[in-house]
Amino acid sequence: MITLFNSHTVRNKFLLILMFIAVLSASVTAGVLIYYESIDAEKYQQDKLVLMSSIISPSLTAAIVFNDIDTINELIIPTVKTEGVFATYIYNNQGKLITKFHRDNLDIKHLQDEYKVETPLVIGGEIQGTLIFYADRSVIDNKMSFYRKLVAQLLIGTLFISLILSIILSRLITGPLSQLINIAKKVNQNNDYTIRAPYHSADEVGDLTNCFNAMLDTVESREHALESTVIDRTKALEEANRRLHHQAYEDILSGLPNRRSLYALLNKNVDKRKEFCLLFIDLDGFKQVNDSLGHDYGDILLQHVSQRIVSCVRADDFVARLGGDEFTVVLNALTNETKIDQIISHILSSLESAFHLKNENVFASASIGVTLYPRDGHNVDTLIKNADQAMYESKRRGKNRSHYFNQEMSQQLINKKEKISDLRKALTNKEFTIYYQPILNLKNNEVDKAEALIRWRHPTKGLILPDDFLDTIEEEGFMDELGYWVANQVLTDRLKWQQLTLARMEVSINISPSQFKSKNSLLQKWLDAFETIALPANAIAFEITEHSLVHDHHKVGAVLNDIRSKGIRIAIDDFGVGYSSLSYLQQLNLDTLKIDRSFIEKLTSDKRSYGLCKGIVTIAKELNLTIVAEGIETRAQHNLITELGCHYGQGYLYGKPMTREQFEYKYITQCLSSYDLLQVQK
Repeated sequence: MITLFNSHTVRNKFLLILMFIAVLSASVTAGVLIYYESIDAEKYQQDKLVLMSSIISPSLTAAIVFNDIDTINELIIPTVKTEGVFATYIYNNQGKLITKFHRDNLDIKHLQDEYKVETPLVIGGEIQGTLIFYADRSVIDNKMSFYRKLVAQLLIGTLFISLILSIILSRLITGPLSQLINIAKKVNQNNDYTIRAPYHSADEVGDLTNCFNAMLDTVESREHALESTVIDRTKALEEANRRLHHQAYEDILSGLPNRRSLYALLNKNVDKRKEFCLLFIDLDGFKQVNDSLGHDYGDILLQHVSQRIVSCVRADDFVARLGGDEFTVVLNALTNETKIDQIISHILSSLESAFHLKNENVFASASIGVTLYPRDGHNVDTLIKNADQAMYESKRRGKNRSHYFNQEMSQQLINKKEKISDLRKALTNKEFTIYYQPILNLKNNEVDKAEALIRWRHPTKGLILPDDFLDTIEEEGFMDELGYWVANQVLTDRLKWQQLTLARMEVSINISPSQFKSKNSLLQKWLDAFETIALPANAIAFEITEHSLVHDHHKVGAVLNDIRSKGIRIAIDDFGVGYSSLSYLQQLNLDTLKIDRSFIEKLTSDKRSYGLCKGIVTIAKELNLTIVAEGIETRAQHNLITELGCHYGQGYLYGKPMTREQFEYKYITQCLSSYDLLQVQK
């Protein structure tokens, strides 16, 4: 190698040496440039994903906490459109996948070169889930491909310029090249793309300088463009986060603060020990508006109610909608009951006025529960629970009024919870039983009807009447199950009596309004079973309250028609004490009308009660309805209802509710007539 080198001229040696140096220098420079650029490209892509995850993670964490899948999707869909990201996964704190999105044109080959960025979603120091970005190397590879081509061009240019200038004037070339190399290294080391190489001459060195500067211009412009994109996306995410925060703390329908906003305010006041009054407002009869006019009218009513409540309180007070027809008012720095009552009176009066909804006039009222901080509780949950309990006490006392919480209500709540627990056990342990009360045929003084009445045999409290537990059964949603059991038990008893040849006995079963839902599978199941049993027509009757007819009587009518088609008679119970229209009697296919005991008990002493009963009997006869008078306790009442033309009588005069065994003995086994029973009682 030395002999060959020595055989060349000095010019060639110098040229070879210079070219060797040029090749070596250019190669090293290119390698360093590519190496640092590769590291920088990977770091930049990694930093971009980390930045993106840090921007959206607070919003994602809040959405996961509130199980807001729509918000989660809105936040992560744009991420898979980010260059290089082909999939985004969200897991909860138990490692269960919540949602995932992939790039639409995802190529499975990308999975071979994937890498991921995991970000824990933390709120309040607790991990709520994990955000994972899966990215490929397409962005990095594209950048590196560009830089390799660029470096290759630089290498070729350098070698060419080195050769020409080495021949012409090597000393003039080495200086600018060295300067250019130094600038390149400085750019790589500092990542400062604002540095430019000085232009010395209009030759290859100058061209190389221009190319180098052009490369820096390109890199810098792309850097600025990327920064601008990141800034724009950051602003968009911040705006989305602001809107999300706004939606999270505001009720969309009414525009009022929502439950979360209320809790935030109350917690703040409690932490600072600021006195305040909390009003819990629940609309009376809101469900009737929804059922009769539709949910769109209900929504409009809620908006009007919101406006009226706001207009009744002070500017610094706080009004929120909890959901449904429930509102709350926080009267800041106010615990004087006289002033509180003035505001409550203003609210109740305002809500009593008619609401003009489209082409309808709707009337509403409210029941209000009142608690004071710190008198009625030292934490937010207790205050709201006590206010809610006071509100229910207002409803119990007649609605359209307010009630202050007191400690007696706490005991009532404890008693109610105990009752609910006992009722659950009663359903499981079959502690309920059926009593039967005879109904006398006033024409022949025979008992050919009976009403099935439920009783609760409590293991420690003894026999409990339905007035003490049916409301709780209805509130807790046990009525369908209990009603199904009652109907099955009556069906079993009636079938047994049929086998004892008492074919004329009609047994009536009280049916709750909740059992008239079209999707009540238990009622339908019982009706299907009834059709398979060989009972004569009119062996079973269903009693519904007059109140049931008020709520969606069209749907109730359809259910009643289906029931009557199966041979079951329909009776309207407690007639005269509700708010139903007389037109319902004409529209619905009814068989029996039962006059409420409140009219009967005053029949002998109040002419108006007598006149009302006479009118009811006249209407019922015109509609060809069987008339049953309830609550007959005296002979005088018996004589008057017979005189009025009632067909049947029911009450203690004829017989108290009795066990199945007692009823069978008196009216089936012994075949006693009610006439004989009356003679004994006289």
